[in-house]
Amino acid sequence: MQTEKLEASHRFWNEKARENPYWYVSSFGPYEGRDLAEFWASGPRIWSDLKNAIGYSPSPGHTVVEIGCGVGRLTRAIAPEVGRVEAFDISEEMLTIAKQANLANAGFHRTEGASLAPVADGAADLVVAYCVFQHLPSEEVLGLYLREMARVAKPGALIAFTMTPRTMKDFFAPALRLRRRLKEVLGSADGAKGLYRSEWVGIRPTEARVRELSPLKLSRTTLHGDKWLFWGRRG
Repeated sequence: MQTEKLEASHRFWNEKARENPYWYVSSFGPYEGRDLAEFWASGPRIWSDLKNAIGYSPSPGHTVVEIGCGVGRLTRAIAPEVGRVEAFDISEEMLTIAKQANLANAGFHRTEGASLAPVADGAADLVVAYCVFQHLPSEEVLGLYLREMARVAKPGALIAFTMTPRTMKDFFAPALRLRRRLKEVLGSADGAKGLYRSEWVGIRPTEARVRELSPLKLSRTTLHGDKWLFWGRRG
């Protein structure tokens, strides 16, 4: 069942990469006429905020594993500060765009399931996933990713990821999804398509559930006003 859901996510994100990759990576701003200079400039700002929040200091000898790199917005900011970036995404269409940056110290990999192969056990100084896990098909897949993050982290290394907080709005999710679907069918929605689909809506686990799924003890803060940022250090 999880394999089928992940394959549906694979198809969805390839569709979105062909449709409007920059908006689906960051839905901040208009669907049409996205300011790409602003889009790319947001990568270093996000990277700086992440480092400050979790206390990570990059080094030329470090390896960073990035999950859900999309078109490489964050990868471009990370790569100049470390020795190696191993970037993963479920969509080869997104990865095709990411590779256009020609980053000499970055490897790009199409995610198979929730695996971070070929990264070896204990190889990474930081494993990060920004604005990715809220789109996962199930909490079970989240748990698989968290175990993989812990596997590839060196002793003493950090893992960090964001989630979308669970709010009262989530109780009305079925009705909101139906309304969005009707708007798209009737042509009254903005240009974005498929925002009612489970591949976009994803999961909203509670904080307690996230901690239960993680093999590492986690700290949490709020990042950018509307995201939970979790991080932990491998013992």
